[in-house]
Amino acid sequence: MKVTEIINKLRDDSEYYGDFGRQYISNSDIKNLMYDPAQYGAVQDNNLNFEKGRYFHQLILEPNKAKEFPICNYKSRNTKAYKEFLLENNLEFALTSQEAIDIKDMVDYLLNKSPTISDLITNIDAEYEVPQIGKIFGRMFKGKADIISNQLIIDLKSTSDIHKFKKSAYLYNYDSQAFIYQAIFGLPMTFIVVGKERKYFGKSKTPYFDIGVFPTSEEFIMSGKQKVEIAMQNYEKFFGPDSTDSIEELIINTPL
Repeated sequence: MKVTEIINKLRDDSEYYGDFGRQYISNSDIKNLMYDPAQYGAVQDNNLNFEKGRYFHQLILEPNKAKEFPICNYKSRNTKAYKEFLLENNLEFALTSQEAIDIKDMVDYLLNKSPTISDLITNIDAEYEVPQIGKIFGRMFKGKADIISNQLIIDLKSTSDIHKFKKSAYLYNYDSQAFIYQAIFGLPMTFIVVGKERKYFGKSKTPYFDIGVFPTSEEFIMSGKQKVEIAMQNYEKFFGPDSTDSIEELIINTPL
């Protein structure tokens, strides 16, 4: 299959996250390959935070889909009505109407906070949900950029504490994501981040959400490269065609 055909197929989320897409390594595999290689290839269970993140991204990148996003009008998840709503809609989780309002308010604030930020996200030449594949350390990787705009890869994040984002970006392996994406897209990467907490200016009591723009430094990219390199060493050790160790015999043996 030609690269253009593969990329077009990966535009479909069911293909990107399904069996077809799983033949490519992605940033979501790096943590397991580094720290828990026995879990490499495991399908990650859905959870409420994923649902919130999906709605956040759809409001910005796919607003037509967001209109159809399942939202229930019950305040508590511990009600019979909520559980019936899940069954009727074949869902594992659903956002409450207040959660949906809070996320929409975050998005509206982000898109109206600064003309520079909003132009990056919404300009006429911006491309959304752009897949790409490429070879890194001899293996094929995949990635899907939230936005490509002004020759930048833009990744959208929400966070509980924007002032800790620089630290948590390493913890959550955004550094390896940035290295992978820059390698396969051939473009620099910037994170645009919005805080989840609705705050109020101290004097005016006007509501706001924290907004941050985090370009990636060479140090950050090099940190990601080192993580991917370690992950791929474990991949070759346990899963490559010339693997030397059986993953089923793995024993953690680390001096304290």
